[in-house]
Amino acid sequence: MANVQKTSRNGQAPLTKDMILSAAVGIVDEQGLQALTIRKVADALGVYPTAITWHIGSKDQLVADASGLIFETLQLPGDKAHDWRDWLRLTAASFRESMHKHPNFAVVIGNQLHTSLPALPFVERVLRILNDNGLQGAGLLKAYNAYVGCLIGWVSLELSSSGATPPDAEGQLGVLNNLDQRLYTALSRNLPVVANKAFMVRWDSGTSNPMDDSFEFMLDSVLAGIADSIKQLAPQG
Repeated sequence: MANVQKTSRNGQAPLTKDMILSAAVGIVDEQGLQALTIRKVADALGVYPTAITWHIGSKDQLVADASGLIFETLQLPGDKAHDWRDWLRLTAASFRESMHKHPNFAVVIGNQLHTSLPALPFVERVLRILNDNGLQGAGLLKAYNAYVGCLIGWVSLELSSSGATPPDAEGQLGVLNNLDQRLYTALSRNLPVVANKAFMVRWDSGTSNPMDDSFEFMLDSVLAGIADSIKQLAPQG
């Protein structure tokens, strides 16, 4: 039975897990995460759905494995080629760029709790960079979580979307313009600055309205905090 599932493609090359994941990513990129099903991937590859489940298992596993490709294709800089700050900055930019190419996976990347094997090289390298620069134990854990949490959480939030029906921009702006200025003094005063540019008061996703300056500010703040931790551990001369 296993051999049948692996080779039954009407004379075409044997079905592989990589082919399945590539097809799944294509479906999510074009139609959204809600469109991804075992049957749709099977139809795209010209096989029976059982062939997909033989290689992958459940739909949840299909989603998890497909999202893992983002880390698998992530280009990480060389450990020795850059200062640790530059390494973390370049890695953050590379991750954000990859996510912008596959924005429909943002909700998955930001909510995964299980260990993803394709993500482990990323985990290893970030830990190594921090470790090699003096952080260990609780300090290492806090710095790692601050960097990875802010990076993945921030990009996931930037690329969040309202789904298939885009929000009515005029209506969204109308809600903000009609706020009681006595209750929302800061929001009303700064509305031209934050409208459609700040989290929770925007209606365009980062795919069409990227938040570049805010991302750089977030990254600067996190790296400054890590630098302070490293400085505190340095020998006092």
